[in-house]
Amino acid sequence: MRSITKFAMEDIKLPQKEILRSQGIPDEASLSENFERIYMEAAELFQELAEPKAIIAGIGVSDFEEVFRGEGLNEKENPVEEIFRKSSHLALFAVTLGPVLSEKVTELFDNGKYAIGYMLDSVSSYAADKLADLAAQHLYAEIVGRAAPANSLRVLNYSPGYCGWHMSGQKKLFEALRPEEIGITLNESCLMSPIKSVSGVLIGGPGEIHEFVNSYPFCNTCIARSCIERMRNAVMDAGG
Repeated sequence: MRSITKFAMEDIKLPQKEILRSQGIPDEASLSENFERIYMEAAELFQELAEPKAIIAGIGVSDFEEVFRGEGLNEKENPVEEIFRKSSHLALFAVTLGPVLSEKVTELFDNGKYAIGYMLDSVSSYAADKLADLAAQHLYAEIVGRAAPANSLRVLNYSPGYCGWHMSGQKKLFEALRPEEIGITLNESCLMSPIKSVSGVLIGGPGEIHEFVNSYPFCNTCIARSCIERMRNAVMDAGG
């Protein structure tokens, strides 16, 4: 299975409170009219400029072992390796919001429009992460379409740079997936262009396989800290 998918804009939800929470703004904060105007302007620019698409390609465990091994820089003990070995379905993926959106963020900052530039950047970062979730939902639907899965099936995404999977793993991932087909490229520092892109592996299996104790040494330096919520959702929402 290898497919390219263009997502509808209405599939990407932009809950204001969650986006502002990612900026450190509490839900109960009182927002000024000017702040609300900036947020609405950023949301409108996003709707106008984003071009969401994904490329997804199924992969076997043995082939993914080579991709995951990368340049041999992964943490010796990491949850991703434990999880994918228990999986029933694996697929490489890359999603992007397209180059125009990223170019607009850069343009706003270059022109000194920092407030709207920062807000559009935050909205776009949130949306890119949600686009990766949509890719996981897409794989789930593909699996269900082929055969009725166990009720506990859950698909989650994992990316190089997180959970002990070294960022250099992007190189092997790009060799195998070839996301250049949807306009995503990789530089020597393993950073993607367009910036608002996400790549990694989609791992499907019983919700319980996604559970792990976040006490690995690298957990102390993790900025995202989203694993607990992801694990909770993997078990509670198992089955779709």
